[in-house]
Amino acid sequence: MAYDDLYEMNTQSGTQWDGFRHFACMSTQQFYNGATGDDIVGPKANHKCSIHHWAEHGIAGRGVLIDYKSYAQKQGKEYDSFDNHGITYEELAAAGKDQGIDIRPKFDGGDIDIGDILFVRSGWVSSYYAKSEKERHELAVRPHQLGPQDGQRYAGVKQGDDMKRWLHDCYFAAVAGDAPAFEAWPSHTGKHCATLHISRVHRGLSRDD
Repeated sequence: MAYDDLYEMNTQSGTQWDGFRHFACMSTQQFYNGATGDDIVGPKANHKCSIHHWAEHGIAGRGVLIDYKSYAQKQGKEYDSFDNHGITYEELAAAGKDQGIDIRPKFDGGDIDIGDILFVRSGWVSSYYAKSEKERHELAVRPHQLGPQDGQRYAGVKQGDDMKRWLHDCYFAAVAGDAPAFEAWPSHTGKHCATLHISRVHRGLSRDD
């Protein structure tokens, strides 16, 4: 239900793109467009929704940055970027308004165009560089397990239907964040990533054959 490629460095440990075949919906075990593990490995392996398709023509678009961290600081809101802090759609909308951006899609009267590339700054990077090498190491080796008690914890966008609906309606070409996970990690919805991780229009940019 989940696939990572391991080269000389783990592609999940730095800037990287998640394809639509990275993480399946836990309940259906299906990836985007109904792809399954049989499409990825084994005798029936194929290129359905493979990330290599985007390299055929490259990616270019207008970047839209929502600096949530700066907005939160202005509001006196404190949170730990190395813990599960979910950034709600309402907070993103408020942060955008503070920056002079209406984050609704154009058809709904907002400023977001089809094909825009979304960047959400949670403040994780600045928090990382403010820590000592010893603190960074201790946070990096926190125990990893499936579910809400996962020791690996990060701030990110909050899972929920309003967030999914917004990402879909805006038709972003890609979405990225400054933390190891775009969504708040780990998921506390009981669906464990089924709300956002599998629908990574944001960092996947793949298409079907």
